[in-house]
Amino acid sequence: MCNFKSVEKINDGAIIYLNPDIVTKFEDITENDRKLLIDQYEYFSTMDITLKYDNWRRDVILKSILPEDIEVPTAYSLVGHIVQLNLRDVHLPYKSIIGQIFLDKTANARTVVNKIDTINTSFRYFAMEILAGERNTITSAKEHGCTYQFDFAQVYWNPRLSTEHTRIITFMTQGDILYDVFAGVGPFAIPAARKKVQVFANDLNPESYKWLQKNALVNKVKDNFKAFNMDGRNFLREVVKDNILTRRAQNLPGSEHIIMNLPASAIEFLDILPDWFTQEEFKNVCLKPPIFHVYCFVKADKGDDVCMLGKLLVEEKLGYTLSAESIVSIHNIRDVSPNKQMIRVSFLLKTLTGEEPATKKFKIS
Repeated sequence: MCNFKSVEKINDGAIIYLNPDIVTKFEDITENDRKLLIDQYEYFSTMDITLKYDNWRRDVILKSILPEDIEVPTAYSLVGHIVQLNLRDVHLPYKSIIGQIFLDKTANARTVVNKIDTINTSFRYFAMEILAGERNTITSAKEHGCTYQFDFAQVYWNPRLSTEHTRIITFMTQGDILYDVFAGVGPFAIPAARKKVQVFANDLNPESYKWLQKNALVNKVKDNFKAFNMDGRNFLREVVKDNILTRRAQNLPGSEHIIMNLPASAIEFLDILPDWFTQEEFKNVCLKPPIFHVYCFVKADKGDDVCMLGKLLVEEKLGYTLSAESIVSIHNIRDVSPNKQMIRVSFLLKTLTGEEPATKKFKIS
């Protein structure tokens, strides 16, 4: 129960309120507790009290107003001051009241939105409607010591990836290079730059690019951070390729990390690899192979090895089998929906050709 004090001090004593669904008479209290109370209380009785809207939890209120056959929505994400819901079709006739209850019953919430479409695969944001509160989708979120500002209605942000953002940075040390192909507003790029990694961060979405630059300033990263607003393939073919070749020519230290966090389609961008470098260039590149961190979605049945499915999916797009020595890490990031997982495959670019991969076709959406 919310905003209700179960102990009320009066004069030299106190009134203790007990849950009437559990205790209706003194004997309902456990024997040990009764012994403790025997010299402490004057009398036991019942009384009527008036409970108001503020006293009830969100789930209790929703259960009381929704039809009995409709499951109460409980899942939500809090992005700054914005509560993000993903209501089912059965909830939509009641969306306004559901939104208002979430607004009233969620600490620090000022706006409640509902996702109404899948993510835009080009610019990586989903259509949403405001259900309650302020019509303001510009917000600020904090994650592991970094501050990110953005318009939630125009860019991609997922607080459920917070752990992965931190995990991937552990692969990097000061002096390394990060090429973030689909950088969004910077959840990989900004903390990497603060770790003194040289960062080249790119996003096709002009809004993401705008906030990416803003977040670099907010988090005081400048000298080792460059932002780009390009198609991912062009970024790889031009910026990443040129910088890697320059580094090899100058024999510069540090490892190179290429993050491709666009799980719905990142693997499609691997088609640039066969002609990314000339054979002579590739020999120099592989003296210190870059590390790819590729994210993908995998459809899997119960009991399937989802990490192996992710590896096979990447291999299918590469056109060859990844050797054991080239695998850096394969990680199951999170459940996206029933039978759908988000996987990261991290591997060293050691070859452009090799043993043909399995020919089985894998579902990615």
